[in-house]
Amino acid sequence: MASLLDTRSDITSPDKATIRSFFEGIASRYDRVNSLLSFRLDELWRKKAVRLILNEQGSGPETILDLGVGTGKFLEEFLRAKRWERAVGVDFAGEMLRLGRTKLPSACGLIQADIHELPFGSESFDLVVSSFTLRSVKDRNHFFGEVRRVLRPGGQAAFLCLTRPTNFLMRLAYAPYLKFYLPWVGGAVSSDANAYQFLSQSIQAFPSPAEIEGELARSGFRRSAVSAFTFGISTLIRAWI
Repeated sequence: MASLLDTRSDITSPDKATIRSFFEGIASRYDRVNSLLSFRLDELWRKKAVRLILNEQGSGPETILDLGVGTGKFLEEFLRAKRWERAVGVDFAGEMLRLGRTKLPSACGLIQADIHELPFGSESFDLVVSSFTLRSVKDRNHFFGEVRRVLRPGGQAAFLCLTRPTNFLMRLAYAPYLKFYLPWVGGAVSSDANAYQFLSQSIQAFPSPAEIEGELARSGFRRSAVSAFTFGISTLIRAWI
C-alpha cells in the first residue's frame, strides 16, 4: 500500500509540444470526460472558486485574464457572475479555443499563445485566473513572474488545481483512483490513453499547495491563501500583489 501513497516518485513530464498535442487531440471530448472523471464535481469547484475569488477582490475587478482557458468553462462562470470591462483567455491549443469561441461572447478575446510568455503589457489586468492548468506549466517560477508582471497593483492571481488529499484515509481511497481508474477510464472514453496517463502523472507530481505558496512568495506576491475543496482533491490557491 505504501507504493500507492508515494505518488511523486519516478514521474517525468513531457515537453510542451507533446502536452499541446495531448490537448489538441482530446479537445472535443475534454469537458465531457472531465465531468465523468470528477463525478461532476468540477462544476461545483468552479462555482465555489468564482465566489471566493470575487468576494475577496476588494473594490471589484474590471479586467480578467484566464490562462489555459481551454474551452472557456472557468471564464464562462466569471462572465455569468458580473460585467467585465475586458475579458481575455489564452491557450496554446487552437482546437480548444475554437470550441471556446462557440460558447463565449464575441467580445471576449481568445488568443492562441504560450502562457509562459504572455503577449500583454505590464499591469494590464486586475485578475488573472487559471483552472486545472498549473500542473502543465513547465517553469513555474518564470510563469509566476509573468503573471505578476501583467497584474495591476492590488491585483489577484487565482489557480484552481487538482491536488492530492492530505487525510490518510482519503489518500488510501484516492491513490488507486488516480493511478489506475483515471487514466484507464479517461483513455477509454477519449480514445487517447496517453493524454490521460499524462493527467494522472501530472497530478501525482504536482507540489503541495503549501509549496506553491512558497513559490508565489519567492516570485514577489505579498500574501496568499489556500481553500481546499472535497477533502483536498481540488484546491484554490490565491495570491495578491
